[in-house]
Amino acid sequence: MLYVHSMGRDSSTRWQGDHPWAKVYDAITGNHLVGNLLWRVGMSSDLGLLHRTASAELSKLNDGAAVLDLPCGGGVVLRDVPAGLDLRYVAADISPAMLERTRDEAAKVGVPITATEADVQALQFTDGEFDLVFSFTSLHCFPDPQAAVGELARVTRPGGRLVGSTLLRGGPVRHRLTWIGGGAIGILGPGCTRDELTQWLDTAGIQDVVLTDSGAITYFAGTRAG
Repeated sequence: MLYVHSMGRDSSTRWQGDHPWAKVYDAITGNHLVGNLLWRVGMSSDLGLLHRTASAELSKLNDGAAVLDLPCGGGVVLRDVPAGLDLRYVAADISPAMLERTRDEAAKVGVPITATEADVQALQFTDGEFDLVFSFTSLHCFPDPQAAVGELARVTRPGGRLVGSTLLRGGPVRHRLTWIGGGAIGILGPGCTRDELTQWLDTAGIQDVVLTDSGAITYFAGTRAG
């Protein structure tokens, strides 16, 4: 897997090598009470919004729908899959260790998945392959977030949904400290501003985009043009 963005090459290598923060993130997102408290303290954000967003999107799907979850982390949203819903659920990540934790989580919650290593800037999936694409807590970790948005949109079917969340550049000083800390430990890429994200989604054919701020985290959702 090759990455060409000099600032992001470091971050992708760190995530691929299972940076210690990956385990911390899994622990936070996997604990409803303690995790939500820590998320509020660290990000001024409501962690429950991630799960509510995932649950709402998944509940719209019918049996046989295809879902891509990238980066899947340690299976953060698998618990949000409605019971009895028969999905083709592809969990993708750059980190083999993350994928292994996702397999464990899938077995625990009883959701069948296909776990695969993937480069978000050059996905191996076909155009329009997925009815729903998740990319939570993501773009700020990617070496080339614009290319990632383009690829995530490409594999979303016309009429399908692209939904995710990210840290954005700019904003209050307290949120900018996150970028300083993340840059210092090498887990953040170049990121993007709100205007850049909106432009990239539009260029990639994602319409009716809604951006929702929750502290330092911004959620984005839109529909692939037909």
